[in-house]
This record gives sequence, C-alpha cells and structure tokens, in this order.
Amino acid sequence: MSVISLILANYILIAELMGLWIMLDSNVHLKRRTIKVTRIVIILIFAEALFWGIERWTREIGYLTFTRIILTPTIYLLHPIILLGIMEMAEFLKKHRLLYYLPVIICAPVLYTSQWTHLIYWFSDDNLYVGADSILQYFPYFLFLLYVILFVGLFTARYACFGSAERKGTLVSIIAATVGVTLHVIYGIDEDYSTLFASLLLIYYLSLYVLTSKEDTLTHLFNRQCYYADSKRLKDQITAVVSVDMNDLKKINDSQGHDAGDEALKTVADCLTSGKMKNKKVYRIGGDEYAVFYLDKTEEEVRKDMEDMRANLGRTKYECAFGYEMVNKKDVDIDRTMRIADKEMYTNKAKLKDTNERRIAAHKEATIRVMHEALGSGMWGMEFDEAGKMISVEWSPEFRKMVGYKDENDFPDKLESWSDLLHPDDKNAVLKEFRDTINDYSGHKNYDVEYRLRVRSGEWRWFHAIGRLLRRENGVPLSYVGMFVDITDRMGVNGVSG
Repeated sequence: MSVISLILANYILIAELMGLWIMLDSNVHLKRRTIKVTRIVIILIFAEALFWGIERWTREIGYLTFTRIILTPTIYLLHPIILLGIMEMAEFLKKHRLLYYLPVIICAPVLYTSQWTHLIYWFSDDNLYVGADSILQYFPYFLFLLYVILFVGLFTARYACFGSAERKGTLVSIIAATVGVTLHVIYGIDEDYSTLFASLLLIYYLSLYVLTSKEDTLTHLFNRQCYYADSKRLKDQITAVVSVDMNDLKKINDSQGHDAGDEALKTVADCLTSGKMKNKKVYRIGGDEYAVFYLDKTEEEVRKDMEDMRANLGRTKYECAFGYEMVNKKDVDIDRTMRIADKEMYTNKAKLKDTNERRIAAHKEATIRVMHEALGSGMWGMEFDEAGKMISVEWSPEFRKMVGYKDENDFPDKLESWSDLLHPDDKNAVLKEFRDTINDYSGHKNYDVEYRLRVRSGEWRWFHAIGRLLRRENGVPLSYVGMFVDITDRMGVNGVSG
C-alpha cells in the first residue's frame, strides 16, 4: 500500500473534508466551540479512513500482526465517537455528558480484549477474521445503532420548533445511511464508511448552519430575521401577536455583569416557551424584547397562555411587560397589529415601573418615618403623577402634634393646611424653595429652609425643614418626603403670640 494509492482511494473524502475545513473560517453563525468540534470530527473521519486503509493492508499479510489487533477495535469505536462529535457540534450533550459517553467507555476494553476473550471476534494465526458464534458478533454495529437512535432523538427534540424541511433532510440522510450499513452487514460486504460519514457531516453541517441562522444563539428562540420572514410567510395563519419586554436588564448588566444579564434573558425565554401549546412561535427580536405569534388560536387561548407565562415569570426574580392584539382577518397587517401590541406593552411597562418605584419610595418613606419617631421630628410627604402633578399630601401624626393639631379633621392632608400658616415675611421665600426643588429635574437641588409657622395656640415658632425628591427614571417627581424640627429654642426666642 502506497501513500498515492491511499489518497486516490479516499480522494472524494479528502476533497469534501478539506472544502468543509476551509469553509469553517468564514462562518458567522456558529459558535467558536461548534467550529472547533467540527474540526475535531473532520480529523476523526480522516483518521478512520487512514486506519481503515492500513488495516486493509494488514489483511494481505500472511500472518497476524499486533497492528491489526489494535486497529480493528479502534475503527469500531471511531464510528460512535464520530457521531458523538457530531452531537457535540449542536451542543446536544450539555447535560449528562458522561452518561452519553458511558457506552463507548464501557465497550472499549471489551472490544480491545476480544482477541483473547473471543467474546465478539478474534483473528486466527493465519490472519483470518472470525466472528463469535452468537449475536454478539454484531455488537459493534449495535453500539453504532444505539448512537444513531440517540442522535435522531436528540436532533428531533432540539429542533422540534424549527422548519420541518431542514429536519427531514438531515434525518432522511441518516436513516438512508443506516439502512445502507445494515444491508452491507446482512450481505457480508466489508466496506469503509468514512466517505459516508464525510457526506453525512456535510449535510448535517449545512442543516445546522441553516437552523442556526434562524436561531437566537443565546436563548435558542427564533431570531429577528426569522420573525420578519414568518410575519409574511405565516400572515394568513397568525391570529394573535404578543409583545414582551423584560424590565431592568440594564440594571442587571450594570450591577451584576453581563453573564447575569445573559442568564436572565435565557430564564425569561424558558418561561415564555415552557408551556406545551402548539402553533406558538416565540422570537427574540432585540436585546430584551420578545415577540410571540399564535397560529389559529382564539383570544381566550391567547389570554390563558399569557397568564401561564406571567405565572412562570412569577416564580423567578425577573419581570416582563406584556401587550397583545388579535389580528384583523378582514385586513391582515401583522406589522400594524404588532405596533398596537407594542403600545399596550409599553403601557403595561409604565404601570409596572411606577408600581415598583412607588414600592421603593414607600419603603424609604417608612424608614424615614421610623427615624422621625425616634428623633421627635415631624414628617411630611407628597405624591406626584406621571406628568409631575401633585396628587396627594400627607402630614404625619408627629407633624400635626408638633403644631398643636390632633388629626386630619382639624389639619387636613392638603398643602394649604401648612402653607396658610407660614409667616408673611417667610412665606414667599419658603414656597419658592419648595417649588424650585420640585422643578429641578437635574436632581441636584434639595429643599432646606428655616421659617416661622403659626401653631394652633397662635404662637409663631421657628422650624427647620428639609426635603428630598424621589424621581422616576425620566426625572419626573415621584414622591417628595421630608421632615421638620422645632428650633425655636436654638433661635434664642420664645414663642411669640400672633
């Protein structure tokens, strides 16, 4: 056997694998790990072809060599190992990887010692292959078939939501190859399968490339390009669209790092797809934006599924805003329908943000209230709507007590209850400071004044008041909380009768 004859015998194989090796350098869809594993599979197929050629040459020798004893089980084991490598290309084996490799690990010593145990096969002294006189002579093929079945199952499950054409092309090729190998075994035709593996690898790589080009690599949802294509291709089947936006992704990235942000996006994706509803397609169309198409679903089914998605999210630490719209079948316009769903989603998002911000503000206010009670100071608070208009005022019981009033009946929760009691010489300056702090959207100005106030007994007493504004993300006031302390003694005067 010469090197030239070995190259000529595997010329098609070499051409195919070299072409694939070069194409890997221009891949923009597949991960680096996938490309690295693909190169390893190419090397394994090359090795299988080389070992087969050498093993075939050893058959022509009139006596048994140790080379043939080692190469034969190595070739048997390379077949399932190549399939494992192909499965690694698509990251099928992320979980329980050892479990998938276990049959090969267990079978390796069985195959390598078969020459002496005669369990599966052995070679006679005159270099003839002798199979065991039982079904175990087909053991290497059963091992290979096990991995074929495993691959078909994992491939089908992994790409169950993707286009059937891509799946069928790969599965038909694998099944056809398996049938071919089976027929070779039945009719006793001893053949090298490396060229078959190379062809399968090319077909699989092509289908993987196509499928990956439709997939968001982080979340494994459909990507933005697929969303646009489906909005046109499936427009006659789409009955509802849902817009979903994750809240506070930027905060997670800034405070915990992008790995935490990626984990959040994947968790949200799982929550959106964990149900078993058919004819539902979920897309990641932006950084923290998702879209859902429902095919031939009623509004009741859509609303129920949205409740399920919210319930799934409720079991996590993440939150999403939702908006949906049913498709008008008389005038199908998916883009316009999605814009309506987007508008509803942003309304929902604003409500969620406002609720969260008010919850934070309430917590801060409660903390301040405890401090005031401990310090013997009076607390006050105001709330604002989304337009920045004051909608409520609250005077604490301690505040009312300090100015001589008992409850809301004699000192109502309105701004005038306080402002009407300001000393005429102080009133304009105090109210100006009060309003300037509200209107300073930069957040740099704080309310800090001293003034005279007429208490219920009719005396003018000095007070020191401070206030802090809690604002929304856009700068609009959310709440205005503060405290005041009686400083009449510090000012060196007694209460002056009005």
